[in-house]
Amino acid sequence: MDVKTVWQGRVGQVAAKYGEHAPMATTCCNACRTCVQTNLVAGMLAASVAAGAGLARVGGRLLR
Repeated sequence: MDVKTVWQGRVGQVAAKYGEHAPMATTCCNACRTCVQTNLVAGMLAASVAAGAGLARVGGRLLR
């Protein structure tokens, strides 16, 4: 039964290696979600400012 012993040993190693990195995966996903949300908000704000500046420029030309 050497094969079963080797197989269980390898599964144990993989499980231990995954267990070491499991807490980091949750932290990473939360950080990425925050970064994406921040980037989307900043992008929408930049688009609003650009649209406002464009409207102000067009409005200034029309009033001349």
